[in-house]
Amino acid sequence: MNLFFRLLRIMLWAWFAKTKTHILDVHTIRTGVWIGDHDPMGHMTNSRYASITDLGIMNFMFRTGTMKTFRKRGWIPIIQHEALTYFHSMKFPQKFELQTRMVGWDGTYMCFRHTFVSKGRTVATSRMIARLKGRKRERVTADMALEALGMPMDSPPLDKPFLDAIADLRAERASHA
Repeated sequence: MNLFFRLLRIMLWAWFAKTKTHILDVHTIRTGVWIGDHDPMGHMTNSRYASITDLGIMNFMFRTGTMKTFRKRGWIPIIQHEALTYFHSMKFPQKFELQTRMVGWDGTYMCFRHTFVSKGRTVATSRMIARLKGRKRERVTADMALEALGMPMDSPPLDKPFLDAIADLRAERASHA
């Protein structure tokens, strides 16, 4: 991972946190645009946004305790889909925060929304869908994951873009089966 120092900071923060957070809480990372985050056009490169959403997922997993639970069971999170929308560019040394929230789940798919905020305005958003891969191709559902975490519950309603993306993922998987 090319964001090692940011990841280390997230891991240490989670390690020393007194309490775990709930999976439906907003999980926030505060950081800034580093000089190495730039592309030749002078603003944060598109790929860096996606890399930072990976950090948002790691922060979520460390803070909620899902990392420990999933590792114990041999479950690995796999990003299946991510769609980024950009509204404003960011430049060095601009400060921003990434807000990550699990918005719901459907079968094996877990849905997250990431929001990049700087100076009080939304800079970019990401719609991310992940699933868990189990040992020996075990099918891991979101309900299994929630049960393992000791918090079985129904999913909040998903909005149409997530439902459409999940339908597309299912269609793609069926066509490759």
